[in-house]
Amino acid sequence: MDMLLAENSPIRQQLLEQKLAQFKDPHLAHTLSAFIRSSVDLYPCAIEDYAQLGNSRLGGLPDLPIGMDYPVTLVGREEMLDAYAEEFDHTREYIEEHYCWSQDSDWDEAAQAFRVPMQFIAQINCSELKALQSYLPREGRLLFFLERWRFSEMLRGHVYYVAEDQQLNSGKAIAEPKFDDAVCGNYEYEAAYQLQGIASIKMIAPDMINSDNPHLVKLAKARLQALPEPQQAMVLDALAVVDDELAPEWQDQLYFFDLMKMNKHGLIPGQILTQAQWAALPEWQSSNVQELLVPEQPLPYFDGIASINGHGDSRYKAPELHAAAELGGNAEDYLVLLKVVYSEHSMQLNFIIHRDDLASGKFERIYCIYDY
Repeated sequence: MDMLLAENSPIRQQLLEQKLAQFKDPHLAHTLSAFIRSSVDLYPCAIEDYAQLGNSRLGGLPDLPIGMDYPVTLVGREEMLDAYAEEFDHTREYIEEHYCWSQDSDWDEAAQAFRVPMQFIAQINCSELKALQSYLPREGRLLFFLERWRFSEMLRGHVYYVAEDQQLNSGKAIAEPKFDDAVCGNYEYEAAYQLQGIASIKMIAPDMINSDNPHLVKLAKARLQALPEPQQAMVLDALAVVDDELAPEWQDQLYFFDLMKMNKHGLIPGQILTQAQWAALPEWQSSNVQELLVPEQPLPYFDGIASINGHGDSRYKAPELHAAAELGGNAEDYLVLLKVVYSEHSMQLNFIIHRDDLASGKFERIYCIYDY
C-alpha cells in the first residue's frame, strides 16, 4: 500500500471522491487517482511569539537543539569576491577598491572562508501532524534551510531531523544571523508565523503526463493495463485537455496575491469567517474573493502557504526528474517533502527527497528546485 496516495487515506476519502467525480470517464478518474497525493496543507494561524518551543513555524529563526550551531555555508574569499563583482557588474579590482564587501561577513580563520548563514525556511513539528499523514516521522522536528548565497549558481536545500528528546534553544535566543544583503538577503521570511496543518489532497497537473516525463506515463499505463491498447491511448490523450473539463475549484479562481493575503491574515479553511475578520479586509479588491468568502460561514478550502507531499508545478520535465539526475535513482522514487511559497512573486520552492530516505529517517540527500 502506497501511504503517499490519497486513495489509501481513510480521512481523505470524501475529498478524493469529490475530486474523482469531476471526471466523466471512470477510466480517466482511475488513472488520475494514481497521481493524487495524501497531502497536508500548512496555514499561518498566528504571528510567532516564540513562547512555545519546537512548534511548527514558517520564517523567523528556528528552535535549534542545544549544541547545534546555526547552519552556515563556507564561502572562499575568491568566490565571495566573484559574487560581488557579478551582483554589481564591476570588475573584482573595482569591488576590492570601492566596496566594503566583507564587512558584514563572518570570517573563519581556520577554514579560510566566510561563514555565510543559511536561510531558515520552516520547522515542522511531526507530532502535531501525525494524525494527518503516515509517512513523516511520528515525533521530532524537521528543520528546513536554504543555502542560497549566490543567486545565479547556488540553490541547495538542507533538512535536519531533531529527535523529540533533544533539548531546544528558543529561536528568540539566537543572535540574528548576519546576512550580507548583496548576495544572501533574507527578505522573504523576516516575519515568523505559527503553522497549523489540515489534511488535503494534491493532484498533478494532468498535462505533465507526457513524453517529457516517461516515469509519469509509465505510472498512468500501469493503471490502464487491463484496457485494450487503443482505449489506453484514448485515455492518455484525454489527459492533455482534462483541465478544460474540470468543474472550477475555488482556489483556482483566486489570484496568487489573494492566497498570500488569506494565509498571512490567519484565515484557515473550515473555520468560521467572523464579521470582525471580514471587516478587517477592506483592502481586498478581488471580486472572486468577495464572492467566495461569506461572513459567519465556514471558509472553503484554499491552498496553504506550504504543503507536504504535493507536486512540483512544471509544464516540462518534472522536478523529480531533476532530483534523480542530481542524486541518482529513478524519478518515480522521489517526492516533494515540502513545497513553500517563497515570495510574493509567485515563486514556490520544493524540497525533494527519495522515498527510501524518508522511510528510514535520513535527510542528508535533499534536492531543491523552484517551480517553473
